[in-house]
Amino acid sequence: MNGPDLKTLTAYFRLMNTNGTAQVYHAALGSGVLTALDRGAQSAHEIADVCQLQEAPTCLLLEALCAMEVVERIEVGYKLTDVARMLLYSEYRELGNQYWRALPNFLKTGQPIRKMDDVGQSEEAYQTQAAMLGWMLSHAAEAAADILQRTHPRDDLRILDLGAGSAVWSLTLAQRSSESRVTAIDWPSILEVAKETAASFGLTDRLTTLAGNLQDVPLAADAFDLAIVANVTHLQTVEGNAALFGRIHRCLDKGGEVVVIDAFPGASSGNIPFALYHLGLALRTEHGKVHALESLQAILEAQRFTPGTLTSLDVPPGMVGMLVAQAIK
Repeated sequence: MNGPDLKTLTAYFRLMNTNGTAQVYHAALGSGVLTALDRGAQSAHEIADVCQLQEAPTCLLLEALCAMEVVERIEVGYKLTDVARMLLYSEYRELGNQYWRALPNFLKTGQPIRKMDDVGQSEEAYQTQAAMLGWMLSHAAEAAADILQRTHPRDDLRILDLGAGSAVWSLTLAQRSSESRVTAIDWPSILEVAKETAASFGLTDRLTTLAGNLQDVPLAADAFDLAIVANVTHLQTVEGNAALFGRIHRCLDKGGEVVVIDAFPGASSGNIPFALYHLGLALRTEHGKVHALESLQAILEAQRFTPGTLTSLDVPPGMVGMLVAQAIK
């Protein structure tokens, strides 16, 4: 029997390790081990006792969790890492299983479990996720701000953030200047998260919020230097993106630019995260789609923008890129 080639063997171990990692995490969650550690650091004996488990396999489970950086070994035993605490208190405590469990039915019916791109459902859907997304994308927002600060060195930028969520993208940029101001548009409950972000950055007095649908909230003409559209284009149809870019063109001043931040194929994270993201998007939206760069550029040009330049933000989550295009006035 001939041995497998290297590519086959690599794929095999990747699949086995990915599945094993997920199984260990869910076993730790379901058995109460993570909840027990959330009360404070404990020894393997104490954890096994409180969870009514056998000590020897509990030790093996804890060591696997340490290798996964979910648990950390300390002198008195074990404690949760920051990522474990974040997961336990978020919608992602089951690693997205609330969506993945619906995958078999989705394959049969083509019907998503939620319609997060629907105007009637989007506020409720994103209310619990806005803060978490801000946390997940904080390093990417820093990377984007580094680039934008070099290309927009002014201290008094007028920044519009459409579908702002936590407003981490716009506020991270504004934090680097003395007078730049942010106007954030989103649903009322989600704007409360943006206000919390502004307060944590010390920028409460430089944030203005406009509540409502990002496609409908009135915007003054020629009122902004920069418009940020982060994690929005994948929720819009081609026609929706065209309407959105048309609105943005009207509200940008001469020389103004739109910054489109979203998932893009071929980014540094590789094919697996992007394919899972695209599939997960279909599970939770009706019309959600990761638009190809060429498609977005064509829409931008039709709405009187330059095609723009795409830059990959090579930090976690790794599949995010930033497309910057200038309004032609």
